[in-house]
Formats: sequence, structure tokens, C-alpha cells
Amino acid sequence: MVSEKDLGARAEESSSGAGALCRHSRRHSGYRILLQVISCVAVCLPSAGAAFGEASPAGLRQTRKDVSVRIVKGLRITPVEGESWLRHLGIPFIASNMGRVANWAPSPPGLSVRPSSGEGPDGEFLLSGADLYRLNCQSCHKAGGSGVPPTINSLIGPVQATSAVMIRAQMKKRGIDLDAKTLNQLVSQAQASLRTRLQNGGEKMPPFRHLAREEMEALLAYLEELVGVPGAKRKQIWLSEPTARVGEHLVRGTCHICHESSGPGLAVAVGAQEAIPSLASLSRDRSPSEIIRKVREGLARPTAMMTSSRGEMPIFSDLTSEEIGAAYAYLVRYPPRP
Repeated sequence: MVSEKDLGARAEESSSGAGALCRHSRRHSGYRILLQVISCVAVCLPSAGAAFGEASPAGLRQTRKDVSVRIVKGLRITPVEGESWLRHLGIPFIASNMGRVANWAPSPPGLSVRPSSGEGPDGEFLLSGADLYRLNCQSCHKAGGSGVPPTINSLIGPVQATSAVMIRAQMKKRGIDLDAKTLNQLVSQAQASLRTRLQNGGEKMPPFRHLAREEMEALLAYLEELVGVPGAKRKQIWLSEPTARVGEHLVRGTCHICHESSGPGLAVAVGAQEAIPSLASLSRDRSPSEIIRKVREGLARPTAMMTSSRGEMPIFSDLTSEEIGAAYAYLVRYPPRP
């Protein structure tokens, strides 16, 4: 996601670059205000969620009859491949919180969230933006989007920075009254930056290039609701997707952070004998029921000393059995590649 550092860097680039704003800066004194807003917007907005949050009944759930569902066509499902994200970064498993914080904090109440629903091995899943967030983002950014600073950035400020209403209100508190043109420029820049980060990743964030256009729109709509953007609840999108695609979301967005695609697996710590099994080994060595229990309940396996050890893997009780089963089916149908 877009960090405060990134937004600050963009402000510096704007002040020294050769873009259109720079070419007209001598004639428009408002340009200095633009730079000031860009540099501070991520600092100003994280606390704005409560002020702008939409009132709604706690525990609200959407049903099939309540929503309009889009069928995502032409999806390109591909095998996961290569090293885990932790190995890519050169970080031992026990030295990072990445992929491990899904249940550290609950989601804010009143969101239009409903679990995804599967209709059998070959059935379609109904996915909301909230489901896409759980499968792709929550294991690092937590349910509420706050992350684990400074190693995992919060996404709250960067997403709030895409709302014209929230930017204007926060700037007014600082005595800055933005004109419409400047406000639109800020919103456009924040939106483009957020999309770029999702697509290409960042220094420590993996890229999410597997997301189709409809999936990206659904995820962004949910992120707006999550951080309290006014009117976001009415913009939520539901998608109909095949089992293998749901499994791909979970494997790429959560599992591949720690699990290698193939090979002997990633060591839990430097010099440790215990290793995280590769994705390729899971469907070969364990049954679907074992994987589901391991992920949701932390299934322990007897060791050589006849004791039980659950290992270091966190429990993902936010994932449904159908979603985990979809990941297993994806690994079988699309075997991971080195």
C-alpha cells in the first residue's frame, strides 16, 4: 500500500520535476499549497476515520438477494512459482510479522461484509471486496488496515487520501482552503499512487498483478468503506468467480508470503532445522481435511518423541473451509513451479 514516506517522496518529486504543475508554478501561488498538502496528507488523515465513518447497524450482512453480482470473465489463472516473499526479502520467518497478523485485531463494526460462499468443487464463489481483502491483504495489514508499523505500513491514510471530502475537511482544520482544481489533482494523484502500489508492490510489499480489473475495483471499493470514506457502503461490488481463482487469491495473497512454491521449504530461523513446507508438498503430503484443520485450528502433528507440536504457523480462523479447500484444489490443478 501507499506509505507516508511514498507520499512525501511524491511531494518532493512534484517540487523538482518538470511536470505541468512546475511549469506554471511561478504564475500560480496555489502550487506551494499543493506541495504542502501532498506532503502532509498521509499524516493528517489517519485519525479522520471516526469523524467520517458512516453509521450502520453492527453485524450487517449482505445476501445474494441484496446485491448485484458481476461475473468475471476471461480470468487467467496461473500456477504460483518462485521463492516465497520472505526469502525474496531475505527475512527469516521469525523476524517478520508479514503473513501472520490476520487475526490480531477485529474489523471495524458495521461494514457490509459477508463470507464468500462456495457451491462445491466446480461451483462459483460469490466474493465481495471484503473477501478479496481477507484473501490478499489481511495477513499483513490486519483486519482494520492498520498494519504493524514501521515494518508493515498502515493503509488507512493513503486510502483516505483518495477522498475529496476527507482531504478538504482535514485541510480546513489546518487553515488551508483548497480550490477545486487543486483538490482534484490531489485525489487523482492519490488514486493513481494507490493503484500503482497494488499492481507493482513496493520495497517490502509484494505485487498483486494477478488481480483483474473487476477485482481491483471491488477491492478498492471495500478499502474505502474500511477507512470510512463517505458513501463507500453504496459502492460495494460482488463478483462471481470459479473455485480455482479463489484458491489462487489465497495462495498468492497469503500462503506464498512464507511458503516456497517448491523445494525443501524456507527455514523458520537462521540455522534452524524446522522448515516451512513448500506449496508443492502440501497437496502431496497432506489431505484436504488436514490442511483445513491446520489453517483454521492449528492442527498439531506427533513428533518423533510422541509429543504434539503445532509449529510456528499462525491460525487463520477468518478463512472458511471452502476457501482453504479452494486453495488445495488450485494447488492440485495448477502445480506450483520452481
